[in-house]
Amino acid sequence: MNNKTKTFLTKIIKITVFFTLLFTIFGYNTNDWNGIKENEDETLIQKLFNRYYFSMISLTTVGFGDITPNTFTLKMIMIIYSFVIIIPIYELIR
Repeated sequence: MNNKTKTFLTKIIKITVFFTLLFTIFGYNTNDWNGIKENEDETLIQKLFNRYYFSMISLTTVGFGDITPNTFTLKMIMIIYSFVIIIPIYELIR
């Protein structure tokens, strides 16, 4: 793996973890999300997993739509995330 690829992967991991934490802090309540069942979002580990899953599916642009933000704040964070994630992708292909 070359240095450019390692740098890219490091940035992607840092960005997704950072935004997972933001999604967890500002969207801690299960009702802040569409598509997350309360019984699957009870522990902190479950909450982190669900928000990381959302971050990764959004990053890959697959966007299943099974989990979506339900509040204005989470939607704004998602818009910022969408722009921020483009930067390392642009740097990789340039």
